[in-house]
Amino acid sequence: MSEAVEQYSKPYFSDFNPRVIPYQSDVVDFLDDWDFGRGTPEILLSGSYGSAKSILMAHLAVRHCVENPGARVCLARKALPDLKDTIFKEILEHITEDFVEGKHYRVNHSIAKVTWWNGSEIISRSWSDKKYKKARSLKLSMVVFEELTENNEDDKAAFDTLKARLRRIPEVKENILIAATNPDGPGHWVYKYFFDSEARTRKVFKSVTTDNPFLDPVYIEQLKQDLAPREAQRYIYGEWVEIDQDRIYSAYDADKNHLNTAYQVRPHLPIVLAFDFNIGHGKPMSSAAGQWDGRAWHWFDEVVIQGARTQDAIDAWIEKGILTHRAKIIVRGDASGQARDTRSIVSDYDIIRKTLANSGATFEMQVPRENPPVRKRHNTVNAYCQNEAGERRLFVYKTAPVTHDGLRLTALKKSGDYIEDDSKPYQHITTAIGYAVVYEHNLLGTVMVGSSRR
Repeated sequence: MSEAVEQYSKPYFSDFNPRVIPYQSDVVDFLDDWDFGRGTPEILLSGSYGSAKSILMAHLAVRHCVENPGARVCLARKALPDLKDTIFKEILEHITEDFVEGKHYRVNHSIAKVTWWNGSEIISRSWSDKKYKKARSLKLSMVVFEELTENNEDDKAAFDTLKARLRRIPEVKENILIAATNPDGPGHWVYKYFFDSEARTRKVFKSVTTDNPFLDPVYIEQLKQDLAPREAQRYIYGEWVEIDQDRIYSAYDADKNHLNTAYQVRPHLPIVLAFDFNIGHGKPMSSAAGQWDGRAWHWFDEVVIQGARTQDAIDAWIEKGILTHRAKIIVRGDASGQARDTRSIVSDYDIIRKTLANSGATFEMQVPRENPPVRKRHNTVNAYCQNEAGERRLFVYKTAPVTHDGLRLTALKKSGDYIEDDSKPYQHITTAIGYAVVYEHNLLGTVMVGSSRR
């Protein structure tokens, strides 16, 4: 994105112009016209990636504090680190040019709090610890929820608790609840609460990525490359659709992504060995071999061993003849493998490195410092199975049957949280592949799927 585009898409408080993006204008007009004697307006900003939801909420929160002495705004998100990195950061950037720290406001970064000269406050609350009732003593005049669909049915208790703390400051007549989120499925409680309700105080404002004229067109085109079709319906076009309630890798087509042939390894291309390290019954040590040819992934072999150690897995690869292709080996996988082997004081990757070196292999270790977020890993693999542009860039060959089963069948747990059902032995190899695919995707310098950029 050019410097000029970035400057105007992130305006400071006095520069903010809601008339440029239609839905922002609608929200501001709605609040300006609202009769607060009728009740507290509850607003949902339902928008896709890059639709400028966070900057609008930041502006409204600051405006509320400036115009209402003694107001208290609560920034709310399930995890505090995520809150600090999104809406709190947006607010601090928004006030930099118009207000002077130490004169107009003070910041406590550790608890994400802003104290204003007129007695107003911006505070923050999170509930990843499941302690939903700890906000019961608060007195609030505005609540700002970031990424509301992160919260399952149990987490709705935090939403209900914070909502109940509004209208507790008598001198502040304007009370507002506003939430922003990317769409989820129509079965989510957020959809039912806002879309299926006839409550006169609730209002939904929809936005899509292309509503924002400040976005670099390359960003939008890259999203189309990086998202599977059903995901694009949600994250580009802002639709509340079920991507797939049963299968995680819904873009994987058993007839089109699976090839019932043997793969011919190309010696001039590196072979990527992707690892997921596991112990325990039903959780096998899983690894896969594939090649990236600059256009598509080709996953052609696998080692899946119940109850195995890391040494057993890398020995199995040597015995399979992975070195006979004379191709360079690239090792990728679970970042936690850098800590230690699952059954040893030596790290998993130390064992792999030593074994490959002793075998005379040409190899490179490409292991990230931390694993990508689960949803980002799923979305990225789905986009390689098929993206919004209709391209298929991931293929599995008949010599990798567990990989095929994993991509066909892996599902989420039924707990309501976004967690993979790792009780199925085929799930773990999809995790290994996901680590490798995301790593390559980052190397290519493309926009990552599921980024926090709004």
